[in-house]
Amino acid sequence: MKKLLHNFYNFFYVAFNWNLPLAIFVTWHEIKRGPKYNINTIKPVSLKALTIAEGDRSKSSPYEALNYFILENLLENFRKLVPGENSLIDVGSGKGRIIVAAAHYGFKNITGVDFAKELCAAAEKNINKIKSQFPGTTFNIYCKDILNYTIKSGDNVFFLFNPFNKEIMEKFLEKIDRSVKEHKRIIYIIYANPQQKEILLQKGYKEIFSVKKLKRLEGVILLKQGD
Repeated sequence: MKKLLHNFYNFFYVAFNWNLPLAIFVTWHEIKRGPKYNINTIKPVSLKALTIAEGDRSKSSPYEALNYFILENLLENFRKLVPGENSLIDVGSGKGRIIVAAAHYGFKNITGVDFAKELCAAAEKNINKIKSQFPGTTFNIYCKDILNYTIKSGDNVFFLFNPFNKEIMEKFLEKIDRSVKEHKRIIYIIYANPQQKEILLQKGYKEIFSVKKLKRLEGVILLKQGD
């Protein structure tokens, strides 16, 4: 019943903030694809309602769940393009939808980073529901500002669902560049609702896949070779 109510809430949220066709599209795929994952992540949350110990909420986006059509499309095509990568960092991981989906798509070392205490707790709860299905998969949640997250030498794949504004994006990409200078490697960005895509292109990232729906660019996969 709770999931049904949250679906209704999200339907009207999307219809009010965007349009009715998008609300229908999102809700249909929630009903069609959601049972596969058995988690409760759909209801939006305002940043004003969250406890944030570090980071600037004025430069970040509210919690909204990425619709399953775009999420699965991006992960499926990433797997086709780069079958060997097993680690994924979800930047602005929210309630853990992308983390759980990544496990279904074969990632073995999955990390979520979010600065809101309540969202991190929700992600942990959702992960605990499904982790027994994925023996050998490591899940980590860091409740902190992404700019305080230490990028590891094995962090090659980053998933973003428009988590923050241009200023934070530029600082985040600078952190990645510093890491790559220390440990040369290819970096992949899986980017849903890519509002800051031009910044990545200016930084030398190359688009290798894109997905459009309802006449809009909904997601891209980009890569950058190590310097």
